[in-house]
Formats: sequence, structure tokens, C-alpha cells
Amino acid sequence: MFLINLINSYLPNSYSAFDQMRAVVVTSTSLAIGAAALLLALYWVATRSLERKETIFAMLLTLILLALCIWLSMNGRVLAGAWLLTVLMLLINFWNMAWYGISNSSAAAYIIPILVAITCLGPAAGWVVTLLGCAFVFAIPLLQFMAVIKTIRPFEISILTFDAPVLTLIYLIVAILANAWTLAAAAPLN
Repeated sequence: MFLINLINSYLPNSYSAFDQMRAVVVTSTSLAIGAAALLLALYWVATRSLERKETIFAMLLTLILLALCIWLSMNGRVLAGAWLLTVLMLLINFWNMAWYGISNSSAAAYIIPILVAITCLGPAAGWVVTLLGCAFVFAIPLLQFMAVIKTIRPFEISILTFDAPVLTLIYLIVAILANAWTLAAAAPLN
């Protein structure tokens, strides 16, 4: 509650209740992702498991873009901040799935752009993001199977028969829940 009150205290007075909610989602999500990225990098350094220095540069670029999302959402451009955050999370997740494959736990992070899109951009954008993710989790193992791409984690048929369908169901359930919550929250406003 403290974080929400703090964020709201910095928002322009001209924001509607909906813009305030969007700004809180964009800002708190950006802060959480930034903190998670820093903690992960510190963990890798502490355990000496950082494999590539380029990872640090990619993380720094991500932190700059997350800061831009926060700045936009707090300075009258909340929709631009929401779009930037959604696209940034899409690109990071698509890159991660294409590099490592979908059979690792980080493929679940795709729920972040689904939630941001539905709560901040609306159900239509949220469903487009959801369906893109559902298609992507099938496309990656199909491309692995056809030897078009090679991921860090090698192809196994269970990725196509288990991981892809399960991730699809998780993405759909998250979208249904977020959509229901968003519509229910908006109902009293109508």
C-alpha cells in the first residue's frame, strides 16, 4: 500500500482514476522487474555464474527502458509508458524463448506482458499479446523440430506435446482472470 500511495503522490492531478491505476501498474511493474534484474545479476556475480558480460549491458539497457516507462507514466504519457513496457516485455520474452527454448521456467514470465496489456491497454490488446504468446510457444519447438533454429536447451518431443500446451493454457487462464478483473473493476465506473 505504501508503494501505491507513493506512486500516486507523484502523479499529475489531471489523471483520471483509470490513468492513475495504469500509472501504478506500469510504475510498480517496472520497479519490480528492475529490482529483479539487479538481484539476478548480483546473484550471478556472487556465485560466479555470469556467463557473458553482454548480459550486464543488456540489463543496463533494460533498466534504462524501464526508467523511461516510469517517467512516461508519471508525466502525462501513461499510455505510451504502458505500450513501451508491454513491447519491451514481449521482446525480452520472445528473445529468451528463442534463445533458451520454452522448456525452462523463464517462459512463464510471459504472463507479465499479458497482465500489463490487459490491465493498461485493454482487453483487445491483451488478447493479441496472449495469442501471440500462445503461437510463439508452439512455433519455437516446431522450428526446433524442423532444425530451423537451435536453442540452448535441445528439442525433445515433450516440449511440443507437454510444455507448449501447458504454457498456452497458463497464458489463457491468466488472460481470462485479468480480463475478468479489469471488466469487473470498470463496471462501477459505467
